[in-house]
Amino acid sequence: MNRYGWLGIVFGIWLIIAPFVLGYSNVVNAMWNDIILGILVAVSSYLTNAELRGARVGGGGENK
Repeated sequence: MNRYGWLGIVFGIWLIIAPFVLGYSNVVNAMWNDIILGILVAVSSYLTNAELRGARVGGGGENK
């Protein structure tokens, strides 16, 4: 991961747990919006970071 690549994952996890921590889990639309968006943010951040890490580690092609 790059220097700040983990922030997207942390923000995604925060979105997932925020309705329960902040006490608005009884507002169903807001709760599900945060949970779904949190999952999307965390997964996309993880996949982006894994892709960037793979490009750096693997070298990215043959030299001919």
